[in-house]
Amino acid sequence: MARKKIIEISDPKLRSILSGQISNALGYLGGELSDSRRKSLEYYLGDKLGTEIDGRSQVVSTDVADTIESLLPNLLRVFTASDKVVRCEPVTGEDVQLADQATAYLNHVFYKENPGFQLLYNFFKDALIEKNGFLKVYFDELERVEHETYKNLTQAEKEALLDTKDDIEVVEEEEIEDTVAAEQIEMAKEQAEDQGLDISQVEFPKPVLYNCKIKRISKTGKVKIESIPPEEFLINRTAKTIDDADFVSHKVLMTRSQIVEMGFPQDEVDSLPASSIDIYNDEKIVRTKNIDDYQMNTPTDKSTEKVLIYESYIKYDYDGDGIAELRKIISAGDDGYAVLSNEPCDNIPFVSITPIPMPHRFYGRSISELVEDIQLMKSTVMRQLLDNMYLTNNNRVAIMDGMVNMDDLLTTRPGGVVRTKQPPSQVMQPLQAQPISQQAFPLLSYLDSVREVRSGVSKQAQGLDPNTLNAKTATGVNALMTQTQMRSELIARIFAETGVKDLFNKVFELMVKYQDKEQIIKLNNKYIPVKPTEWKDKFNITITVGLGTGTKEQQAVMLNGILERQIQAFQLQGGRELPMVNLKNIYNTLSKIVENTGLKNVDAYFVNPDMGKQMMTPPPPPPLTPIEKIEFTRIQSEEKRKVAELELKYKELQQQNQEMLLDFEAKIKDISLKYNTQLDTAKIKADADLDKVMLAAGSKTLEQANKSANMLNQQIQGLNGNQRSNAENAGNRQIQPGETDFTE
Repeated sequence: MARKKIIEISDPKLRSILSGQISNALGYLGGELSDSRRKSLEYYLGDKLGTEIDGRSQVVSTDVADTIESLLPNLLRVFTASDKVVRCEPVTGEDVQLADQATAYLNHVFYKENPGFQLLYNFFKDALIEKNGFLKVYFDELERVEHETYKNLTQAEKEALLDTKDDIEVVEEEEIEDTVAAEQIEMAKEQAEDQGLDISQVEFPKPVLYNCKIKRISKTGKVKIESIPPEEFLINRTAKTIDDADFVSHKVLMTRSQIVEMGFPQDEVDSLPASSIDIYNDEKIVRTKNIDDYQMNTPTDKSTEKVLIYESYIKYDYDGDGIAELRKIISAGDDGYAVLSNEPCDNIPFVSITPIPMPHRFYGRSISELVEDIQLMKSTVMRQLLDNMYLTNNNRVAIMDGMVNMDDLLTTRPGGVVRTKQPPSQVMQPLQAQPISQQAFPLLSYLDSVREVRSGVSKQAQGLDPNTLNAKTATGVNALMTQTQMRSELIARIFAETGVKDLFNKVFELMVKYQDKEQIIKLNNKYIPVKPTEWKDKFNITITVGLGTGTKEQQAVMLNGILERQIQAFQLQGGRELPMVNLKNIYNTLSKIVENTGLKNVDAYFVNPDMGKQMMTPPPPPPLTPIEKIEFTRIQSEEKRKVAELELKYKELQQQNQEMLLDFEAKIKDISLKYNTQLDTAKIKADADLDKVMLAAGSKTLEQANKSANMLNQQIQGLNGNQRSNAENAGNRQIQPGETDFTE
């Protein structure tokens, strides 16, 4: 990791803007907003109301927790019932296959590389209790260090080993004599001397092999998603969304050791002031109460001392061109003045959701806020009812002073005796408490109905009302269930179109920008390679929001009706895949039916028709390992040498053929000359016969030479073809050391 240097803000304007934004956001966070969220947490946890009296009932109703815990399962099921939270829609018809790959990889990143379900749970629960939930999305770069040992490498093999994208450092290197190569060189020298060649100026390669120990540093990374506590998130007061905010910051306590791990020098980190601000604010105190680890900044050594870090994203005209640009500034200290880094960026890595958005405001309303006063009133009524029942069962008594033994009267036990100086009827009179149950219980029922109207969560939806099973009220129950479902579906839709969609858009952007290495994912029960950097501008992100429990039965009925009509149409087509209905259409419907039942593995029940087509296409060869690359380089060198030898032989044979043709043409000219002279006819005939014999012999020799040349040419072509075939199919087989595809 590159070392960074802590710098001071030299620009007084930037220093003033950063300080002002932090102070403004902290004031916004620490005012009514923080107080409201703290109170909501207390109500959810069922904490005491602060109005308790010793000796009186202190019961607390749990309406806030009951309402939220009833909503949360439905909301999570909407997003997690299927194994695909997000779906990529292709822009063009050519991108369909890539869209399927992107969909599979996005869900893989969310569920496999990150704790997807837990993230959604925290995301939703924070929003339901504390107005807004927050997630942080960023690309986490990782380095993997491996040590490898190689023996008996040639120079070419060594160069091929080091010629990779990874950062390779040779830790140890040993040169040993290559006895085989040395013998070959000596044989070559002897052959050259026998042929009378001057090799004094020829430079022969050094016959050495290498034993190497290397350190390979491969850089990898992944998209990381983190849940952010609401009290750690800062934003300027006037912001309506995160993207249009002028200032956004993540405030977090970090140890000096953690800051050093980020890449900052040890000595400069030690100079940073330890935090004096209680990061355990009112909200966090409520959340972490009764935790033994509540000691603030009492480290055993300096490395564990905590420093307050602000990761801020601020819009500022840094280069003076008149246009505000987004800057990422990491600062330390309670005031945030010690700047650790200041760099440009193009994205704010936070997303937020709220169940009840308020137009033109960033923070919405929580479900807790809707029910808090109901919980307060019910707690008050329940306390009074319990106190009244206690007084009714344990009446107070009026006595005549001095006529009753007080110790006997105050000791209440079965069979106890109370001593009196006069008849009890004359000195003792019970004071009967007025029962309030007839007024209290209708009031509690009324408050429950108000809570159901506000939140949309009814006893019927919770399965708590025995009247739900009454056939006479089935219609009314279905109506209530529908209302409840509509409320939960509305919240789910709000979550999907705001924070969840923003989340996957940011994940997709980070994948396309940084994930440049090939990844292996499972798609349709097959493992395929994907490269996210190739997906830019090819898809639109769509969030899949399923139906709630109340409408799953309706959806099942509709899907079964569609399936029935698809089968009828397919039968009318005579079982042929015509444009109206094909097997893929039927498979898609069956998949939705399986997913609607809550089962995620569709392939366990039906086979995708595309599987047969994919099985016909052979998978791409796996990439070569470093050892295979070295062996392949060795084979290529040997092939090139053999090709060169054969080409030389072919050229020599061509030269011989050319010489024979020239000699043959000279003989023809001599024959013609002889026939044109005025010589004796018999002599001419005899000479002609002799020349015919010589011509026939020359033609036969030429024919044999041409055959030999053609055979050599075919061998060269065969070697070139083998070389190309080996290059194409090198990944289809395991190359063994010393193996070649040639026969001497």
